[in-house]
Amino acid sequence: MNSSVNRRHFLLSSLAVGTTAIPGCALPLVHGKKLRHAAIAVGGMGASDLGQIASHPNVVITALCDIDSGRLAEAHKNYPGARIYQDWRKLLRLERGRLDSVHVSCPDHMHAPIAMEALRQGLHVYCQKPLTHTVVEARRLTEMAQKSNLVTQMGIQNHSGKNYRQALKVFQTGITGPVHTAHVWTDRPAGWWPQNVKRSENTDEVPQELDWNGWLGVAPKRPFVKGAYHAFAWRGRLDFGTGAQGDMACHLMDPVPWFLGVRHPLHVTSAGPKPNQESYPEWSQVSYHFGATSRTSKEGVNVTWHDGGRKPEELLRQFGFTEKVYANACLFIGEKGAFLTSPYEPCIFSPHQGTPATPPLPEVPDVNHWHEFVQACLQDGKTSASFDYSGPLTEIALLGNVALHFPNQKLLWNAKDLKFHNNTDADAYLHKPYRKGWEVRGL
Repeated sequence: MNSSVNRRHFLLSSLAVGTTAIPGCALPLVHGKKLRHAAIAVGGMGASDLGQIASHPNVVITALCDIDSGRLAEAHKNYPGARIYQDWRKLLRLERGRLDSVHVSCPDHMHAPIAMEALRQGLHVYCQKPLTHTVVEARRLTEMAQKSNLVTQMGIQNHSGKNYRQALKVFQTGITGPVHTAHVWTDRPAGWWPQNVKRSENTDEVPQELDWNGWLGVAPKRPFVKGAYHAFAWRGRLDFGTGAQGDMACHLMDPVPWFLGVRHPLHVTSAGPKPNQESYPEWSQVSYHFGATSRTSKEGVNVTWHDGGRKPEELLRQFGFTEKVYANACLFIGEKGAFLTSPYEPCIFSPHQGTPATPPLPEVPDVNHWHEFVQACLQDGKTSASFDYSGPLTEIALLGNVALHFPNQKLLWNAKDLKFHNNTDADAYLHKPYRKGWEVRGL
């Protein structure tokens, strides 16, 4: 048997006890100015989060966890001193007292359960977007973070990017005047993951390296189907993902609460197709109304979300945005003109009578979103996307997904009581039951 096979066999068998016994790999406990960090999910965005957090000089990767032992073995090559687990519950139990922080980068349906348990254990939490799978989870996680006084950060790295921070400074000059309308759009999901699909009736053998029961977690039990869920096709499935709006609104709608100072919508309406019993539709259009702030019109602001590659074409032509229309962007319309911002492109301003142009862009410092989290954990600064901010942002996105089930019905939102004033049927989509044996206190 060659050395790589020997190593793989050893790693798989060591998962049963939650530690490796490779000589010389024992990790001493680190205190003071070193952050002892655990990665929960190490593939895809989890690998990116792990690499970014580990690149901080004052971080020690103490433990790694993934339901896919193949991914786990690959990650362990880079962090051979870390203890390894296939079950996040075992990690949190056995690592109690020798961890300071975790990142949670698994599919959406498991964000809240893992993050909640980590906070309960006194751990700082970096959690991927969207923060949760349901509106109620977002509220409960926000409340728990506030009570715990721990450091939190949602993985919306674009929030720290130059394009958004430059756009914010330009916007703060009053370039648009009071804003009355905003449109946000994305090219997702086309070409990224499937939506408007039915559940497969196939049943395939679960790969040896995959803990399928652990992957399902709080979701209803169902058979494994190759290529249908793990590793990435889950995003469009109702039980596991949050569709195009859940995926991208936390990036692209971010400027709405950030720039305008709004928090909870007063009502929300979908004008698109309904989800089927398995997945989100191929496209959606959802309209929100928020009350007035000092940066909006006196009547508040109307915000419309578009996905599936759809955009407010007529408005874009009206303001001269015809030569280059961004595929993912947020458009503010105010008394003085229209302001186009994107996390991936420079902002553009177009007056009501005039030609669109990039305004002078102020200098802003480089900010590493992950290192910002680490520094805050080390009591040096604070995070820009704590759960106190990102929880309500996630609620906005997920309310749109609730509205998809009730096309053309204005749902009046009671943010304080977490229910709709006028539709008790819609309340049922604000949360979900957890599978027996996977219940989480507080959720």
